[in-house]
This record gives sequence, structure tokens and C-alpha cells, in this order.
Amino acid sequence: MKRAGPTDELFKKLTFGIKKSRLEQRKEGTDHGLLLKRILPDNCKEGYKRNTRTNNEASSLITSGEGPVILGGLENVSKKKKCRSLAVKREQIAHLRKLNRIFVWGNNIPDPVIHFAGIDGLPRELISNLEEFGITEPTPIQMQAIPVMLQKKDLLCSAPTGSGKTLAFALPIIFDVVRCKSHTAEDQYPMLNAVVLEPTYELAKQTYIQFLKFSQNLPVSCCFLEGDEIPENANIVISTPNKLVHALKKNNKISTGLNWLIIDESDRLFDTTEGNDRCFRNQFATIYQACNGNSVCRAFFSATFSYEVEDWCKRNLCDMAMICIGSRNSAVSSVKQELIFAGSEHGKIIGLKALFQNSFEPPALIFVQSKLRAKQLVPVIESLQPPIPVKMISSEKTETERESAIAEFRSGHIWALVCTDLMGRGLDLSGVNLVVNFDLPTSIISYIHRIGRTGRAGRKGHAVTYFTESDLNFIRPIATVIKQAGFEVPEYTLKMRKPTKKEKKKLLRHAPKRKNIGFVKKADEKRGKDEKEPRRKKEAVT
Repeated sequence: MKRAGPTDELFKKLTFGIKKSRLEQRKEGTDHGLLLKRILPDNCKEGYKRNTRTNNEASSLITSGEGPVILGGLENVSKKKKCRSLAVKREQIAHLRKLNRIFVWGNNIPDPVIHFAGIDGLPRELISNLEEFGITEPTPIQMQAIPVMLQKKDLLCSAPTGSGKTLAFALPIIFDVVRCKSHTAEDQYPMLNAVVLEPTYELAKQTYIQFLKFSQNLPVSCCFLEGDEIPENANIVISTPNKLVHALKKNNKISTGLNWLIIDESDRLFDTTEGNDRCFRNQFATIYQACNGNSVCRAFFSATFSYEVEDWCKRNLCDMAMICIGSRNSAVSSVKQELIFAGSEHGKIIGLKALFQNSFEPPALIFVQSKLRAKQLVPVIESLQPPIPVKMISSEKTETERESAIAEFRSGHIWALVCTDLMGRGLDLSGVNLVVNFDLPTSIISYIHRIGRTGRAGRKGHAVTYFTESDLNFIRPIATVIKQAGFEVPEYTLKMRKPTKKEKKKLLRHAPKRKNIGFVKKADEKRGKDEKEPRRKKEAVT
């Protein structure tokens, strides 16, 4: 341990007894959990009470007609007091946002809420549901996103993984359904109120379960779209884009009473790596046209701000609000991040074996760039001594097989799960201790989402990223993000040239060509051609 020098001792003596503000403590800390918990100023409650009392007094002086007017300038004095009171309130709101690292852009952004009971008219049953699952106070994203959505504004929102984004849009939607039903005759109420889009089947099902938990004992009907038709009695539909597009082919009209279109993991919106037919963006265009009623508000949620999505929203949404919690597109600091040069594909396997045999704390998620490479990596992990229980999830697997693998992973029967970006996106797998980027992510956004599977809800996590000589031209952005999160990276990775915009776009559309992992059957190699694998005979790597 480094011994304190004379200067340090003198500084300690001079500053002894000085109380640091919460903001200073927050800046010094690197705990990502601070972005997931509400922080209130020390004088918050007293300040709000004083503000309310001052505002009421000012209002009564202006509006009251009782008694003689003693001073002709009393009304002007009262107005000045009210202006001062409003200025103080604005300062308090700005301080509250600063403490919780809430950044907002747009016109007439409502004030954050500091507790759920403060939301006017919120059903007691809904608050009880939250308390039943241990949710007693809003997180920073919920503090700001909920009042914005209740104000019926289009919204683009970014917050760290595990920060409570699902509740941030679920609560306003459930509240809106209850409120609409209470003011409308049952036979006149348009049933479908909200459509929630998720990029994968697994994430859609998780979101559906969350809606069921939060809406129990309330007159709200939630539907997880698995068939080709939207149930007539559904108030809220949770679906993947592909499923909803198929449902719209049978009936291309959505209820005229639709109020909400929610796009979760919205940076997938412009991802074209799945091809034109399965491209989220093309599917969303069909859905957007079907959900274009005058009363529809759109809300986009993600852990990152994609430039393409932000640009699209600015061009297509009217009077949009933007919310960002913490730094934009930054990696979570609660996850210990390592960037390791493996040299080659063979070096990656050696590194993975060493990691699993020396300091492995299950469970772990292992990311690769394609379904074929996931299939190749599983037997390599199974061959380790002692053996590691492992499975893979991919779009080739049936829904039952994927659900079974995830259930075994959650229960601890499987220690490692191999997956691609798409299948791993948004999976709510609590307790993941390790994320391994076996293949280098193709973008900063992909990296942030991958490592966001660990260190959720303020817990600690560990992420290891391997790169080879063929990755050197694209390593600098990832290395920079890791460095900015406060972790060491090889110095030369920060001095590599920056990839051009053209190279970045190409990388998003076509993952880099890599040698096979292990010995691959010809049938599997053939099947991998549609994933842009090189046509020439590949060298085997063991």
C-alpha cells in the first residue's frame, strides 16, 4: 500500500471535519449502482414543503378578494414573491437531476417524481404491487420517464442496464388503462391501449411477466402475442416485431384507441445484420404505419443512444423529450473489464481454458458473432477438465429449447451459456458473474449491451474481451470505452487508428471473417455460408 506523504497528511489536517456534498461523493465513487438508486438532497422535503407553502400563500394573496386593500402594490409584491419561489423550485429540480445524473432535452419537461405515492391518482393497488416485489422508491430513470409519459409526450430514453427501464414505461401504461376504463363505459372503451415491441421472444416474454406482476388486482388485460391474431380483449400487447407484422397481415388495422407504441432496446431498430427480410427496421416501418393514430405516443428505450435512432426520432417525432441517465454510451463501472490480446483464434481458446480453470465463478455468458461459431464453441467448452455444463441459445433452437436452456441457466444446472448479440440482448438473467466476449463486439453499443448482462441492479460483475491481430483495426473504440470506465487497457490499443464511418457501417452489416473454432463437419460449414463465412476451406483451430 502506498504510504501517505507529508503533503497528503497536511491536506488531511486542513480538511478535517469538512463535510462533502453528495454530488462530490458521487463523482468520486465509481459504483455504477449510484445510477440505479434515487438520491435526494438533504433539505429536499423541507424545501418542497416550503415551496408549496410559499406558492399557496402567494396564490391566496393574488386571488383572495376578502378585506380592504391596504397597499396598492400588494399584488405586484405577491407576484415577485411567487417568481422568487418558482426560481427556487427550478434550482431545486436542477439540483435533484444533477444528483441523480438525469439529463433532459426538450420543451416543457415535467419535474421528476421522488416517490410513487406522489403521482396524482395512481391506484393504491398498483403501489401495493410494487411494494410486494420490493419496489419502494423510483430509480432515476423512473423518476423522470414516468412523468414525461404521463404528460403524453413522445420520448427517447437511455439508461444503464438493470436500472428499471421496464417499470418506467409499464407503470404509465397500466395507469393509463385503469384511468381510461374508469372514465369510459365498458362497452365503449377501445380495448387495445398499448403495443410494446421487444427484439427477441425471450425478452418479450420477460416483459410480459413484468406487466402481469405490476397489473395484478387491476382491470388490465395483458397479452403476449404468440399466434397470428391480436386478442379482442387485450389492453396491452407485448410482441416481437416479426410476430406483430404477421398479425397485421390478417388485420392491418390497430384499434383507434391506441395510446402507446413502446420500442424497447430501440438501438436494434436500425440493425441490418439479420438481412432485409428479418431487419427490425423494415418490420418497424409496417408497424409504425399501422399505429399512426392521432392519439398515439411513441417511446423508445435502450441502454445506449444510437445515432441512427436519435436522428430518425428527431425527424419523425413531434415535440419529443430526450432523457439520458449517466454518461451517453458509457460502460458500467461496476463491471470489472479486461481487454486481452489473444493473438489468434487458437489463443482465444487457450485464454478461455485458463479463465475457466483458474478463476471461474459461474454463471457466465459467452458471446460470439454468429450461430455457427456458437455451435463450434460449445464442444470446446465441454471438453474442459473439469467439465463445464454449457448450452447455447440461437434462433435455430425452438422456443421450448431456448426456454429450457434459460431455465437451467437460472437454476444453476448450466454454468455457461453461449449466445449471439441478438439472443443475449436484454435477457434478465440475475446473478450473472461473468461475461466473455469471445468474439470482439462490432460496435460500442454492442459492447455496452453485452457487458450489461452482468453487474445488474448495482451488483458487481466481470467482463473479459478477447481480440486478435485481425481485430486491431477496430479495437480503439472498445478500448476507449473501457479506459473511460476506469480500467486499464494495453496502451497501444488507444493509439491505433480510428475506424472510418464506412468501415463501421460495413462491420455492422458483415461480421469479420474468422477461422473456425475446432474441427467442423462439412454440413455445419455449409450451413454457415448464409452467415457470411468465407467460402475457401478454413483452417481448423483447436
